[in-house]
Amino acid sequence: MKNLSSGTAEGVAYMRFYESQRPAATRICSDELAYPLMAWWARLTARLCQPLPTRFMDWAFEKKGTGVSGYMAVRTRLFDDFVLKGAADGCLQYIILGAGLDSRAYRFRDQLAGVRTFEVDHPASQGVKKERVEMHFGALPDYVSYVPVDFTVDDLLSCLVEAGYDPGLPTMFTLEGVVMYLPEAAVRETLGFVVQHAGAGSMVLFDYVYAAALDGRIKSKVIQHMNSLKFVFHEPILSGIEQGAAEGFLLDRGFTRAEDYPPSRLYDLYLKPVVPERRISNVYAIAAGYK
Repeated sequence: MKNLSSGTAEGVAYMRFYESQRPAATRICSDELAYPLMAWWARLTARLCQPLPTRFMDWAFEKKGTGVSGYMAVRTRLFDDFVLKGAADGCLQYIILGAGLDSRAYRFRDQLAGVRTFEVDHPASQGVKKERVEMHFGALPDYVSYVPVDFTVDDLLSCLVEAGYDPGLPTMFTLEGVVMYLPEAAVRETLGFVVQHAGAGSMVLFDYVYAAALDGRIKSKVIQHMNSLKFVFHEPILSGIEQGAAEGFLLDRGFTRAEDYPPSRLYDLYLKPVVPERRISNVYAIAAGYK
């Protein structure tokens, strides 16, 4: 799994911060912890950019890829809604795979009361995250179990069980900004883990890139931009899923029900009711699997 103590993760946190600064009437998601969890240089960038007009920042984001900022805001919101609904519906464990700078364990502390939460990440990435969490809160919270996993040498199930995970309980899993950086075999293995090692009623949510954007059938400025960054952050995009194939992909892994969220559906759910003029990228989608 990719190392998220990187510029990529800082950039995503910055976009969550930026969205959180919009007026409430046009804000799609809100993450008050995005700023304190960013690196010092990312916070400095945020401070320098904050006085700039929103229309200028929107223009700058659109230059990197049409609809990317809209997609990132919608992605955060859908993952938020998924976690809150899972907790309300009786999931007793929450596993954040590739946790990076994810703040849901802390933002939703009250809603996740009674839900055992595990943050899983590479030891180096997790070390950075824990330092920032401790700096902000004064101490590491006792309601989060930090599970360092090097997927090249460690067994995920063994590491989770040692941290207190119970494979028989209904559990929600999230992989936000992770799957595209994994080879397809690892994606299949990770989804298979949920089916094989989580209780009835478990569910998973992940975002992915359309395969057609990777091989050039869909021309995408944002994919070109991300591929150019791989030489800096060493995080190449490794896999995608064909448009319209995500539900079948999940059912083939053993899930009893699957849901796909293509760009049009994401737009209708979150952007159209609030800011219909905002655009959403046509190369990203989100999928959910239910056991």
